[in-house]
Amino acid sequence: MLNDFLAPIEGSIVSYIDGLPVSSIGKNLSINDEKIDLSKIDIALIGLNEYRGSSSSNSNYIKSNSFRKQFYSLYSGDWKVNLVDLGDVINGNKLSDTYYAVQYISETLIKNNVIPIFIGGSQDLTFPIYKSYCGKGNEINLSCIDNKFDFGQIKNEFNDLSFMSKIILDEKNELNHYSNIGFQTFLNSQEEIDLLEKMQFESYRLGKVDRKINIIEPCLRNTNVVSIDFKSIKASELNFIHNFPNGFQSSQICTISRYAGISNKVSSIGVFDIFDNEISYALLSQLIWYFIEGFCLRVKEDPRSKDFKGNSYYVTIGDQQLKFYNSDLSQKWWFELDNNSKNNTLMPCNNEDYIDACNQIISGRILLSLKRNFV
Repeated sequence: MLNDFLAPIEGSIVSYIDGLPVSSIGKNLSINDEKIDLSKIDIALIGLNEYRGSSSSNSNYIKSNSFRKQFYSLYSGDWKVNLVDLGDVINGNKLSDTYYAVQYISETLIKNNVIPIFIGGSQDLTFPIYKSYCGKGNEINLSCIDNKFDFGQIKNEFNDLSFMSKIILDEKNELNHYSNIGFQTFLNSQEEIDLLEKMQFESYRLGKVDRKINIIEPCLRNTNVVSIDFKSIKASELNFIHNFPNGFQSSQICTISRYAGISNKVSSIGVFDIFDNEISYALLSQLIWYFIEGFCLRVKEDPRSKDFKGNSYYVTIGDQQLKFYNSDLSQKWWFELDNNSKNNTLMPCNNEDYIDACNQIISGRILLSLKRNFV
């Protein structure tokens, strides 16, 4: 059924793989065919060429086969991972048909414990990926790496500037939490900023992330779906192919992708609005390389398990007692409100949050977590 929605890899790309070195990614992934066994796959690449939901008139977007040549030619890391390239989603007669295809593909892969990496298309395609999680009874946490919140007004149909409005206004909204990483205040209305605060969503200004990028690791550790807008990368990094002079550096977007890969909760990722030039293909390939690198470094840890290798610390602030955990293995931090309940919610945090608590300061992240989960 999956292949009903997918166009196969072109023969020219298969021939290109034949000439690559043995240790290249191209030589170490599977190409989609009728015999693909999803139970033996960890990560699947899926190309998107759907831009009918874009608010931009720019048609200078990624050519998936040009990207594939760049990505396949990279050398694999010291990985134990099974990759497959499923080809490109076939655009439907209507935009809603493509949404259905993306939702079905995402849902099928996630059900089989395969992480889909969607590449290309406009960011409104985040909506069908989100919908693939609905109706399962699990919390859905979405993080967008984006210079805008995308809470725009929906007129006739939603688009890439209003897909978040579509999600939160949906009759069957199941979104538990939304995080924005890299927003720029002057690109977002005060109404959007107020809405984000009112709904107790999480946000990180570009300047804050730029100064200390590791502050976003706990956020991504608690995320299911990651949506990356390529326009969040500064123009000079992409040979000035767009008109946003401020944004993430190439190394930063790769670090963010690696954090997403390391997160045990992240089970799908989409990279959207990618431009058609060589530097974009090279950076996109490296971004995905770092996600796979992070995936291969995943460690399952339960701080409340008897097998947990680490330490716990109690900190009292006012009438609240917080319990922090620190792993010896991964160096990750967690906290919970210690109220003698068996159902205490465990939340990711970092060392700075613990140090602040020791100094009787409740960090912004812990305060938001307390409001959302404990109070």
